[in-house]
Amino acid sequence: MKEVEMQKLWKNWLKVFIQKNFKNFILILCAIIILVVLMFLSIGLGALEIDYIKVKDIILYNLGCSQNLYWTKTENLIIWDMRLPRIILACLAGAGLAVSGVAMQAVVKNPLADPYILGISAGASAGATAIIALNLIDITQEYSVSIGAFSGAMLSMLILFFLNKSNKDSVRLLLSGCVISILFSSISSIIMFWAKDKDKISSIVFWLMGSVADANWTMIPLVFVAVIVGIILLIIYHRQLNAMLLGEETAHTLGVNTKKLRWQLIIVIAIMIGIIVAFCGMIGFIGFVIPHIVRSLFGANHKFVIPISAFIGAIFLLICDIIARIIVIPEELPIGIITSMIGAPFFIYILERKQYILGGGKK
Repeated sequence: MKEVEMQKLWKNWLKVFIQKNFKNFILILCAIIILVVLMFLSIGLGALEIDYIKVKDIILYNLGCSQNLYWTKTENLIIWDMRLPRIILACLAGAGLAVSGVAMQAVVKNPLADPYILGISAGASAGATAIIALNLIDITQEYSVSIGAFSGAMLSMLILFFLNKSNKDSVRLLLSGCVISILFSSISSIIMFWAKDKDKISSIVFWLMGSVADANWTMIPLVFVAVIVGIILLIIYHRQLNAMLLGEETAHTLGVNTKKLRWQLIIVIAIMIGIIVAFCGMIGFIGFVIPHIVRSLFGANHKFVIPISAFIGAIFLLICDIIARIIVIPEELPIGIITSMIGAPFFIYILERKQYILGGGKK
């Protein structure tokens, strides 16, 4: 009898849960479908357009699901070794930047916050600039610039921690981040001033604008683990993030240790952003605008804001990468330019058409 009652309670709970969250689940499913379709379409686009049937066969062949081999080595290189890793990296970077922006805005309860506001990206850019301009590590090594960028990001996070280790105020945290950002930006400028090689300066500028063109299969696992683990952790913390948006006093009354939670979230964000910036350079705007778009359309509950932001961020950056590849064939634009050119007008439209939500009320 108890088993029957338990089954009945479980079925009723499941029915209520699905009815209550049906809209958001449908939206997530639609986002997944759109993302998969865009990924497949993106593979065939570029300076050399390749038939989509051939694209499918190349992927199946490399996955060991087909023995049909009728394409050239060049086509296999372009699809499997260049475009597919690039597309996956763009999706991971877009998702990571978007959810980092969501978490950062909740941590500091500031709608103007983005993942770069604490100076982590400035530290990464200084590290990469030093490697490129000063040859601190042999630049011909595959991941020398990425190592420098990640080291700079972690250094900036350590400085942030020491400046705020006994601090409970988010305002001081923001001010510290701004100062760290200015400091490392100045260091980058000094290094660029000393560098007399125009080619090196050009490389630095291109890196600062962001790109996923150097993606390969070796870097994908590291970025994948950092982003997926980061997203899962942020989803686990969704209740605490909701409480943080209501204010620190309210969060305390709900049993949230805001100081401990803030640093836990900052560490997750810093590692995720450090790895993304190390491999992709400075891709701006996504971590700022995507959270606002998602909240304005789907509400402020982080249980759904985080996964929806991840998919929309991935879709947005993938679209930007497609445009960057095809707009000036055979050249390509830095992806950071495209994200700003598309994102800024769209965000202005959202502000005009709908009020965005941060926390308990509309702004």
